[in-house]
Amino acid sequence: METLKKVLTLAVALAVVSSGYLCTVNGAAESITKKAPSISEFNIYVPKELNERQKDLVEIGRYTANGDLGSLRETIISAIERGTLTPQEVSIAIRQLYSAAGLKQMNAALAAFEQLREERPEFGVDYDKLVPKRVGLSALLGNPTNSNNVAAKIKLDEATAAVKYNTFRIKKPKPQNRNRSRLGKLDRELVAAAALGTRVGKTNAVFASSKKSLTELGLSPQQIEYLENMLAN
Repeated sequence: METLKKVLTLAVALAVVSSGYLCTVNGAAESITKKAPSISEFNIYVPKELNERQKDLVEIGRYTANGDLGSLRETIISAIERGTLTPQEVSIAIRQLYSAAGLKQMNAALAAFEQLREERPEFGVDYDKLVPKRVGLSALLGNPTNSNNVAAKIKLDEATAAVKYNTFRIKKPKPQNRNRSRLGKLDRELVAAAALGTRVGKTNAVFASSKKSLTELGLSPQQIEYLENMLAN
C-alpha cells in the first residue's frame, strides 16, 4: 500500500513538471486570464458604410468634378429636403472644390445651385420660413361646408401669402449639423476626396493621400472602400 502511494505521488509530480515544461516551450507561461480579450474589445462597432449626410457630400463632390449638373441638382434637392445638409452647407461644400474639382467645374456647380435657389425660394431666402404644404384633409379644415369654396380660398391664400409654400409633404427636418455656418473637417475632406477621386482616379497618389487623411479623421477601412465603390459606379 505504501509503495502504491509513492508511485501515485511520483506520477502526479511528473505530470505537473511536464505540463509546466510544455507551457514554457510554447510561450504560454502567462496566465490565461492575461491573454483573454476584454469585454470592451468585443463591443467595438466598426461602421461599414457612410451615413446619409456623408453620402450626399460624396455625391456633391463627384458630380461637381465630372460636370453632371443634372444629378448635382437632384442630390442637392434631396439633401436639403431630408435635412442632411442645409443650403449654406451645400454652398460651402461646392466653393471649397476649386482645387479638387477645378475652378471651371466649381463655378458651373455654383451657377447651377444659384439657379436652383431662384427656382426654389425655400432653398434660399425663405429657408427658415418653410411650412408644410397643405394637402388632404388638412386643407379642408377651414370650411367643411363647401369644398369648392374651400379650394378657391386655398388658391387665393397661396397666391397672396407673404411666405411661399414649399413642395414638402412634411415639416422641414432639423439639420443634422447644429453649427450650420460651416462644414466639419471630416466633411470638407470627404467632399474633396470624392472630387479628387473622380477627377484624377482612385489609383492616383493624391487620392491615396486624401484617403490617408480620411482614415486619420476617423473613417474605417470599410468606409473608405464604400467611398471608392461609390466613385466607381
